[in-house]
Amino acid sequence: MTIVENDSQSVVALFVKAPIPGRVKTRLAAAIGDRQACAVYQAMVTDVLAAIGASGLPLYLFHDDRGDGALPAAWSEAAVKVLPQSDGDIGKRMAAGFAHCFAEGIDRVMLVGSDIPALDASMLAAAARAQIAHDVVLTPTSDGGYCLIALRRDRYRPEIFAEVPWSSGRVLAATLQLCGRYDLDVQLLTTLSDIDTIDDLRRYTDFPAPQAVATNRAMREIVKEWNRS
Repeated sequence: MTIVENDSQSVVALFVKAPIPGRVKTRLAAAIGDRQACAVYQAMVTDVLAAIGASGLPLYLFHDDRGDGALPAAWSEAAVKVLPQSDGDIGKRMAAGFAHCFAEGIDRVMLVGSDIPALDASMLAAAARAQIAHDVVLTPTSDGGYCLIALRRDRYRPEIFAEVPWSSGRVLAATLQLCGRYDLDVQLLTTLSDIDTIDDLRRYTDFPAPQAVATNRAMREIVKEWNRS
């Protein structure tokens, strides 16, 4: 059962990387190895896709597949559109993703991160409701960034993706400052945690998200290997 009655004018955009060991979750891989880090990443994407599917919102999947066929078929099949990411840093790619969706006439777009196992359908529904009344909706992450940003076509300012110190603890603060500069009304939702490092992973194993079935299964396998070593 879906929990959002979609009006065909709202979509979720998800950025993913092809799950190839050595190309995903490199900071985590430094501690647990490329293979395990890739398994965790693929599991987290699976759970995020499940949450989006349960929300009832259509999905636009933006990927970095280099034509090597590494993008899982299940990921593509979950989306109404599968599109390559543009070039540039994450800010430029996000801005281009929003611009693409808005150019199609979509009124409201919600871009979510692929490494947030606690993200569930009810949170997506809350963001969808909030973006009807607010110019910008953000779900902060505990490391000073954000894992969800929802924008409206009639109030879109690509400038909020410029001058942001990506991959730092100031991403959210800088984004809020830019929203203020352009007189954008912001709604902040509940803070969540992503999994980028071994410390993030250890914290997650202490408090796993019950609905993140694939991620929790991957974590159990990693813990088994830790216990054997």
